[in-house]
Amino acid sequence: MMLRNLALLSAVSLATLVVVACGTGAGARGGVAIEPIGTPAVDGALATPSVPAGPPTPAPAADPAQEALRPTTGRWIEVDLTHYIVRLMDGATVVKTIAPVAVGTHVDTGAYDSTQTGLFHVYNKITPLAYDPPYKTYISDWVGFDPKLANGFHSFLKDKAGNVVDASTGPVSNGCIRTPDAPAITAFATIGMPVWVHT
Repeated sequence: MMLRNLALLSAVSLATLVVVACGTGAGARGGVAIEPIGTPAVDGALATPSVPAGPPTPAPAADPAQEALRPTTGRWIEVDLTHYIVRLMDGATVVKTIAPVAVGTHVDTGAYDSTQTGLFHVYNKITPLAYDPPYKTYISDWVGFDPKLANGFHSFLKDKAGNVVDASTGPVSNGCIRTPDAPAITAFATIGMPVWVHT
């Protein structure tokens, strides 16, 4: 009986994990809504990390038009949605590779949980731990690049003490790129820096 109850609890925890949101959206659109620490605490821990179930949906085939957007000079950030990789770039040189990362549950649908492909630019950075009310979780090292869908890079989901409570990767976010090394992206990124997102 105890094993059966434990299995049921595990299934409920996994279901909870599946519905965990990105951590940086503003609800039903309209910009990033993150608040400083001091807002209400999270009511309990989230489930353990998950393994990617497959590529985000829909996963379009490689597109020469996407490749044409690739920056070739200066410092920039690449997001490979198919392989869940972020690369910090200087011209054609890879400065750092960060993987695996979490991406949106959809690609190029325009829906709130979609990661759009294209060439974007960093528009803001927020380093300290911050509370995100729509998802009742905390994040740090926010680097915004898609203001239309409030998408950006940030840490894995955290509790109010800054401990990671959800390190899921793969197609699980509301469009944001959750990374295991968000401080590296924050340190590398500058306002206006190109961010090339592709499949």
